[in-house]
Amino acid sequence: NEKGIPPSSISILIKEAGASTPLVSHLADTPRNPASTMKLLTTIAALDLLGPSYQWETKIYLNGTLKAGTLKGDLVLKGSGDPWFVIERFWKLLKNLQAQGLKHIDGDLVIDDHLFDQSAIDTQTLDGQAFRAYNTPPGAALINFSATRIVIRPALNRLTVRAEPPTSTLQIKNKVRVIPGACNGRNGGITLAVTAHSNKTEVTVSGQHPPTCGEVVLVRSVQPHHQYIYGVFRHLWEEMGGSLTGTVRKGTAAPGNTEFVSFPSVPLGQIVTYINKFSNNVMSRNLLLTLAAEHNGTSAKPKQGVAVVQRWLNRRGLKLEMLNMVNGAGLARRARLTARGLADLLEYAHYSTFAPELKASLPLAGYDGSARRYFRGVATKGRLRLKTGRLKQVRAIAGFAETPDDRTWIVVILHNHSSTELTPGFAVHEGIVNWLYSQR
Repeated sequence: NEKGIPPSSISILIKEAGASTPLVSHLADTPRNPASTMKLLTTIAALDLLGPSYQWETKIYLNGTLKAGTLKGDLVLKGSGDPWFVIERFWKLLKNLQAQGLKHIDGDLVIDDHLFDQSAIDTQTLDGQAFRAYNTPPGAALINFSATRIVIRPALNRLTVRAEPPTSTLQIKNKVRVIPGACNGRNGGITLAVTAHSNKTEVTVSGQHPPTCGEVVLVRSVQPHHQYIYGVFRHLWEEMGGSLTGTVRKGTAAPGNTEFVSFPSVPLGQIVTYINKFSNNVMSRNLLLTLAAEHNGTSAKPKQGVAVVQRWLNRRGLKLEMLNMVNGAGLARRARLTARGLADLLEYAHYSTFAPELKASLPLAGYDGSARRYFRGVATKGRLRLKTGRLKQVRAIAGFAETPDDRTWIVVILHNHSSTELTPGFAVHEGIVNWLYSQR
């Protein structure tokens, strides 16, 4: 009952891979909220079902005729659900379009995101922070996670505010007041007010800031997907010397349209690393919807993705009792898993053909990803790989521990209780893992 933690609020399962009985099993069959450790189920199922070399294909269609660099008609961008279509890759796609001889678009940018059923996607947030990047809803056409970095930087006794990536549909108003004096760690004084219009978004940056505090970066998802894509597209396209006469609208690639460019994503093996190391919610949600789309075709819904995973579990003989996957990211109050279910899943992955990709995707405890600040000094680098999960009143870890005798242990600790807020970070989990490493 250390630190006021009721033993009934925590589930622990520690077992050596391949062993028939666990070293520690405490309430291992009690369903609990796993927070982001749920991403292990999504990524392991995807690696097994799709394979590490699976790629998404974003397609560009011409609805019109291309002559002497000018398209008389619309450019259609058909989203494939690529979870990691970051700004550098979008830039590369636009460069490809120009290399294929397209410079001027005499028409609209048409966004086809019908692969996922937007009406079936829950956009409610757990914390009411709709503009926080971790709450970005998934989308078949998802560019750069719809995220904007708002950078407040001191320059000659004043503060500049700029947006990265720049977008033609975002207007920033700088109302930050410069205050003199030392920093004292004051960078919580910046506030954002977002005003959305149909074709643009205004962000007013206010508050007080001493230049001695240096640069402040706020990553926010302030624009709807379509407006963001159009704004970034227009800015980059014009910067490359292209032009676009029209605006943006939602539509579909018609059978008569010419497929102009097919742009592959990075492989799934890399994608799972970005998901698990940095606990990326929207990527994980896109991945679950991809499983649905691969099985059901267009208008894929999260619950179809959950059904695909459940059928996979049944085929593999994995019984995840009391499982409630919700959105595949662990970003849900009603998500449930048991410690035993999660341990069985990790054991299956340990013996699978994709074990190297899965293990490489987990944070190196004490060194990188979401576990970089925790479990320091517990194990030598690379010996402790743990996916972390945290929500209000939830702390969870799941992964692999290699002890100096070259044994591999599966470790799952799920803690659901108000006492998680009393102890810093993952102190309880660290104590348990320390104990495992002290066994001789």
